[in-house]
Amino acid sequence: MRKQGVGLALVMSLGAVTLGLTQGGGSEQIGEQADGSTLVSSNQRVTPVGKLQTLRASRPKDVAVSPDGSLVAVLAQNQVAIYSAAGDVIASVTGIEAGPLGIVWEASGQALYATLAGGKVARIVKTEAGWKKEKELTIDSVGALGDPDIAAGTQGRGRATGDPQLTGLALSSDGTRLFVGMGIRNVVAVVNLATGKTERTVLVDAAPYHLRLSPDGKTLAVSCRGGRVATKGEASADSAGTAVRVDEKTDAAKSGSVALLDTTSLTVRKVEAGRQPSGLTFTKDSKTLYVASSDDDTLQVLDVPNTKVTRAFVLRPEQDPGFGQIPTAVALSADEKVAYVACGGANAISHVELASGKILGYTPTGWYPIALLPIPGAGGNLVVVSSKGFGSRTPRTSPSLAYGVHGTLGLVQFAAPTIADASVVAQNNRWGMAEKPARRGVAPVPVPERVGEPSVFKHVVYIIKENQTYDYIFGDMKEGNGEPKLCLFGEEVTPNHHALARQFVLLDNTYTSGTNSADGHQWSVSSVGNGYIEQNYAAHSRSYPYDGGDPLAYSPTGFLWTAALAKKKSVRVYGEFVNKPVITDTTTGKAVRPGWKTLWDDYKQNSGKRYAIKPGTDNAALRPLLHPTYIGFPSTVSDQWRADQYVADIDQFEKDSKMPALSILLLPNDHTAGTRAGGPTPRATVADNDLALGRIVERISKSKFWKETLILVIEDDSQFGVDHIDGHRTVALCISPYTRRGSVNHTLYNHTSFIRTIGLTLGFPAMNRFDRTATTLTSCFSATPDLAPFTSLLNRIPLDELNPAKTALSGEARRLAEACEKLDWDDVDKANAETVARAIWTSQKPTVPFPSALYQPPTGGHDDD
Repeated sequence: MRKQGVGLALVMSLGAVTLGLTQGGGSEQIGEQADGSTLVSSNQRVTPVGKLQTLRASRPKDVAVSPDGSLVAVLAQNQVAIYSAAGDVIASVTGIEAGPLGIVWEASGQALYATLAGGKVARIVKTEAGWKKEKELTIDSVGALGDPDIAAGTQGRGRATGDPQLTGLALSSDGTRLFVGMGIRNVVAVVNLATGKTERTVLVDAAPYHLRLSPDGKTLAVSCRGGRVATKGEASADSAGTAVRVDEKTDAAKSGSVALLDTTSLTVRKVEAGRQPSGLTFTKDSKTLYVASSDDDTLQVLDVPNTKVTRAFVLRPEQDPGFGQIPTAVALSADEKVAYVACGGANAISHVELASGKILGYTPTGWYPIALLPIPGAGGNLVVVSSKGFGSRTPRTSPSLAYGVHGTLGLVQFAAPTIADASVVAQNNRWGMAEKPARRGVAPVPVPERVGEPSVFKHVVYIIKENQTYDYIFGDMKEGNGEPKLCLFGEEVTPNHHALARQFVLLDNTYTSGTNSADGHQWSVSSVGNGYIEQNYAAHSRSYPYDGGDPLAYSPTGFLWTAALAKKKSVRVYGEFVNKPVITDTTTGKAVRPGWKTLWDDYKQNSGKRYAIKPGTDNAALRPLLHPTYIGFPSTVSDQWRADQYVADIDQFEKDSKMPALSILLLPNDHTAGTRAGGPTPRATVADNDLALGRIVERISKSKFWKETLILVIEDDSQFGVDHIDGHRTVALCISPYTRRGSVNHTLYNHTSFIRTIGLTLGFPAMNRFDRTATTLTSCFSATPDLAPFTSLLNRIPLDELNPAKTALSGEARRLAEACEKLDWDDVDKANAETVARAIWTSQKPTVPFPSALYQPPTGGHDDD
């Protein structure tokens, strides 16, 4: 068994549950396994080695080692944790709202700086009473008068107002200046620490993130995820006000760069260095810089004096081809013969022999290692921080043990860089599942074993919903592994979901791969969350790309529609990645933002004729595939309107005897809108979603295409709910004539399972390592079709049931209604998730306490004392 903190042992023992037999495939559950490994919702196991310290409900983001090697500081989303070089807990400074990354020690080892949200940097100091936050510095986005970069204008400087998104930090050799990356401004700020004022801002390239000072102090290296800003005529897309160059087939950012800043003259040299360069490290002589290029799985070798990349080592092992190693950070062995590369996608440190580029082996880590450093004088040990650690294993209590996706058990790992048995990392990541050539003469089956072999299905309809856990919807179904006490929207609210699960197959062991809409939609349609997505968790000042809108967030291998089009499959997209919907009042011709009730009344009384609704997207490759009027968000539009748009398309498809091979629908209103007065109640919005789903399935099942159609339904994330197995466990449906009717399937599935099933069914290969190694939905099907159609059930909850005025409420219900009223509802997930989750719970279970966090940090704030 691995070494682990007391808190971890408690969580894992509480989370152990045994399931019954399954119809094919493995029935393991998320969490600790009998062999001591931990299974996480990306369908990987983690087996970290060394001394482990966990951070409850807190994702670590960055790490710094004090100059004398005696202390380690970890920047986490809500604290700065401090450890000894041996890995013992010293202190934790709480009350921190961290930025994406950025932490650095002063030379004395008695103080450090940490990046915060909101354009601030905290100075944390050691006092007689312990460690504390001494002050905050506000980092200006403009330099001193006469700054030549300012005089040159604002081209390439990104969005000029709001949070500048501070990122990496570095201290000058003499300790007088702090260099601060400004991710949205595309500059490095130079701060005079004596005055606390910004002396200069130096223009670099798009989206500076990691900063690293050379050992000689002369060069500051800056990894710029977006690279050179696009010029007129180049294919580009907006990222926080910056035109980022993009690949025209995938809409993903095309190339990143490294800026080399002379710390004396503040002049800059720039060089392209792979896609989305991330972590950096210099050799001792300051002449070579190693760059972890996260979006092309390479380690770039940069000749600093000559400003050029001389080599690029590929980090994909033969057993695990395709994008997805996602290198995030790099460090060197003491003799500088080996590079230790943190591979966020493989949950391991890759040991790269620098003379040859050969991968010597791996050291296992927690889930998603995001930063690492050597510890001087600690016997060659490394400190590694894994952002997602052991998964969402911080439990909630009352009325029963439950988990939420944001309860991450982050991990700080102190370990010798020892190469593990080769089979460990291979087994953890399911290596060896390579694509095989199609065989001739194979009979059609629901899910072919190999790409290019025939399927009984010619059409896939993929429906993405929003934010619910399994227990919240199906907790009342005795047929599955549900917890009735956690069921908020049972059969009374969701009769169609329940009928579909009973008539087709109940999936009670299916998980979202991400945690919120920003990463959830990336996993839902591209089967991966890239390094940019993971670095920005809980620090979304640059973007919250649930709806597209930021090319830095996209997988370099593209989306489902990219893969389908490459195989000449027809695609139509309904609302997914629509980030610029426009609603026009047809009586005035003006763009408007009507509320839910206004649109509902027009829909019911006027067939929706007064308001014209049109989608838009920043994704140029997606634009031709969009339905001309169907939008995803805002949720002020009823899902009945969305169902009408799709049903009308089916009517036309039947007339034309032609239906797209792949249809992707966003059906978002189970997201709810809290308990804000005048809006629909949470159960009304979920009922709206339920009826729309039932109507869509009924129409397809009664069409000429039914016998050759597969309908797959899953939530993009489950962040508003809790679940007694895991916060990632979610609502999912597999509907078709070949579905094993009336069955319960306990096989462990996730987003990648659905995407791999779609790919094999329609004949296109895996997009990356995650869908290539996925468990397909094969066990959900039988060889004999049952063509009986589905008949939708009428809603039992009025769809126009409105939240009461706050004056009609009292106690907690009133407090939450007032809180919901103050939230930002202009876009998805801008409203505080915890507030909305509590409001939803209280509206359904007013006498039952919300399942709040079990753990309360002791004095000092750390959880592993």
